Amino acid sequence: MNNLYKNKNGGLLINLLVTLSIIGILAAISIPLLKNYLPNLKLSLVTKDLTSDLRYIQQQTITEQKIHLIQFSTSTNSYNLLKFDIATSTLKSVILPAEVSFFSITGFTDNTIKFNPYGAAYESGSIVLANTSSSTKTINIKPSGYVELRQ
Repeated sequence: MNNLYKNKNGGLLINLLVTLSIIGILAAISIPLLKNYLPNLKLSLVTKDLTSDLRYIQQQTITEQKIHLIQFSTSTNSYNLLKFDIATSTLKSVILPAEVSFFSITGFTDNTIKFNPYGAAYESGSIVLANTSSSTKTINIKPSGYVELRQ
C-alpha cells in the first residue's frame, strides 16, 4: 500500500504545468487574431452608429418639421448632429475612434446631409469609412431619404 502513495508524488505539479502550457499556447495563437479582429469590429460599430444617427436626424426632421442635419469634419474625424431653428443647436457630437476614419464623403455640399420635412434627402451621396487594416464600409443616402448600409 505504501508503494502506491509514493509513486503519486509530484503528479499534481505536472498536471498544473501541462495545463499552464496549453493556456499559454492558446493565448499565443489567439492574441494576433484578436488584434486583427478589433479594427474590423470598431469599423462595424461606428458604421452602425452613424447609420442610426442619420435615421434619427431624418426622423427628427419629419417629427418636428424643422431642418436637422449632420455635418462631417474630415480634419477632426468627427460629425455633429444639428438642429436649425431660430438658433442652431448641437444635438450630439461624435468623434470617431483612432482606428476608424472617413475615407470619402461624396455628393454632399460642404460635407452636410440635410433632410426635408418629408424625410427625403436634399442631396444623395455616400460616406465611406475605413479602418487601420484598410477595410471599408459604405453608407449610401438615396434621394428618397433611404439610408443604406453596404457591408
